[in-house]
Amino acid sequence: MAQNDILRLVLCAFTIYTMFLMWGLLQEKLTSTVYSTGDDPLDPFAEEERFEYGVLLNAIQASFSCIAASAYLLILRRNATGGLFTRLGLDVLTPNGCAQALTARGKRAQGTLRGISRYISPLLQRYLLVSAMQSIGSWLSILTLRYLSFPAITLAKSSKLVPVLMMNVLLYRRKFAMYKYVVVFLVTLGVYLFMALGKKHKTHAPKSNSTFGVVLLAIHLMLDGTTNSTQDDVFATYGTEYVSGTQMMLVMNAISASYMFLILLLPEGILAFLVAHTRHVLAGMLKPHWIANVLVGGVQTVPRISWTPQLVDGVQFLCRHHDAARDALLYGLAGAAGQLAIFETLARFGSLTLVSITVTRKLFTMLLSILVYKHQLRSVQWLGVAVVFTGLFIELLAKRRQSSTTARAKTA
Repeated sequence: MAQNDILRLVLCAFTIYTMFLMWGLLQEKLTSTVYSTGDDPLDPFAEEERFEYGVLLNAIQASFSCIAASAYLLILRRNATGGLFTRLGLDVLTPNGCAQALTARGKRAQGTLRGISRYISPLLQRYLLVSAMQSIGSWLSILTLRYLSFPAITLAKSSKLVPVLMMNVLLYRRKFAMYKYVVVFLVTLGVYLFMALGKKHKTHAPKSNSTFGVVLLAIHLMLDGTTNSTQDDVFATYGTEYVSGTQMMLVMNAISASYMFLILLLPEGILAFLVAHTRHVLAGMLKPHWIANVLVGGVQTVPRISWTPQLVDGVQFLCRHHDAARDALLYGLAGAAGQLAIFETLARFGSLTLVSITVTRKLFTMLLSILVYKHQLRSVQWLGVAVVFTGLFIELLAKRRQSSTTARAKTA
């Protein structure tokens, strides 16, 4: 590897570590801090509030990522001719561009697209669906912080290969080597040790809250697995010559931002009202089954609806609490820079190197959160951490072995 490539790899790894460590800590701070309008905590006129605008936070993140990806593509393609759409390399999103790409890749016979695909290209349809799942998953990720600790959520997200494996098998009928299933077993066992057997007998939060948080986390992981398996299928269908990682980052974040800003224009509390009302209705139908208690965990009454748009209330909150606005700004910048480093690493050094960086980054994120926010872990939870990362280490070794075998075969 040339010296310039080594320096570039070091820079990418450093950016991923620092940006996502900052990103994770800022997410926990924003969702757990009580912000005050006054400098003096004893000031009777000071307002204390929690930041409860997860959709706004995700909209800020998506907007910053969209801007960063656009700037990055324009720099890389600065010699390209044509309009902005062409210079960004997004012609494949049009029906004609998509048809040409599929024909060139041998995925379909030459001819025109049929049905709705004549107006909305199949690739754009995929992006619309995947972006919706990603937006819902991001919102659930922030909502889960109200019920579960950040280290537990981070460790569960480290088991990302579990839902990805399941969704690939269920949706795209792919087959995997036996070691993959061994890794799935180890990761699942480690998560169970950390989240179930690691609970203390005395807790300040209701038991139903934790159970409902596990349900939300499971849905988030399933959506995440579906998103990643669909992204893999997009790259396999269209190839990196037509769809690059940064272009996918740009399009998905642009669509996600559009979804979330549309939701933010709805009245404040309407989503909470619909969710709480649905949970109470379902619980009433399922009583006296134990699932009914899980559904209503943490919700005693259905909240009222304020007819002020969520975007207005969220912006007013940030205007009242300048430190929260600063944290949200840094959150968006850190996430955007981290995403760019991830896609740069993927494009230049491959997924094997990227997995090595991201897996260890998740471990450091969890340990740093424990150090900064004084989370208490029992010995069985540390055992769960060790089991999870043993499984991930087996995955990494297997990928290295496969890479070496492929390289020797090419040489021969």
